[in-house]
Amino acid sequence: MKISDKDISNFNKNGFLFFPELFSKNEVSKLKSAVNRVIKIPGENITPEFNSDKVRMIHGAHDYDTTFSILCKHPRIIEPAEQLLDDKIYIHQSRLNFNYGFGTGGFYWHQDYATWKEIDGLPEARALMIAIFIDEVTPVNGPLMFIPGSHLFGVLDDFEPIKDSTGNVLMRLSSRKLSELTEENGIEIGTGPAGSVLIMHCNLVHGSTENISAQSRTLFYANVNAIKNKQTTFAREKFHAGRNFDPINCTEDYSLDMI
Repeated sequence: MKISDKDISNFNKNGFLFFPELFSKNEVSKLKSAVNRVIKIPGENITPEFNSDKVRMIHGAHDYDTTFSILCKHPRIIEPAEQLLDDKIYIHQSRLNFNYGFGTGGFYWHQDYATWKEIDGLPEARALMIAIFIDEVTPVNGPLMFIPGSHLFGVLDDFEPIKDSTGNVLMRLSSRKLSELTEENGIEIGTGPAGSVLIMHCNLVHGSTENISAQSRTLFYANVNAIKNKQTTFAREKFHAGRNFDPINCTEDYSLDMI
């Protein structure tokens, strides 16, 4: 799937693109089945919810599950990413993110590249976060929030490192800097039907709220990096930062329907 020059211009200005219902109901059904399958597989790549035995994140499912492997090669997400980065790409990181109902989930405001630069040694901010909505995302079930245009400020210098429940390091943006950015740029919320796709620049400041509804919210992230921007340090496990630097060869557009 090719995107237009206008799409590229909007991305360069705002730091994100949104494509509602890019994947069909049948394709989403295949993804939901894959979620139900991989969530039962124990491993070090599983991050539990804080103070709970529920699964918060699953990293690297594309390395061992056929459905997510196909998704990470799908032309509807890979071809636009190649256009935006003007390079061939590889999967730097994939993860399933779960936000259950009744007050669970939520993530601090952060930039992904702040971590990828500090921990993984990515030389430049030439990476993208691609979020595939496996569930409908509403204003009350823990949507992604982001500050449009915040990627234009580069890596911000007002972060503090924090660790999740497995010790993985995240860089949390300070309240002072957040106030400055939102006063100037505002906040947008990423909502839409299951099958929608949100592509974000790796320096876009973003976070998510707690899920205060009864409806769960599951996202799959295919985070891609330019081939010429390979990581230079290897402090994290490969399910947190991939080691396969071969350029992605796209599957056929109908490939998910054939599973």
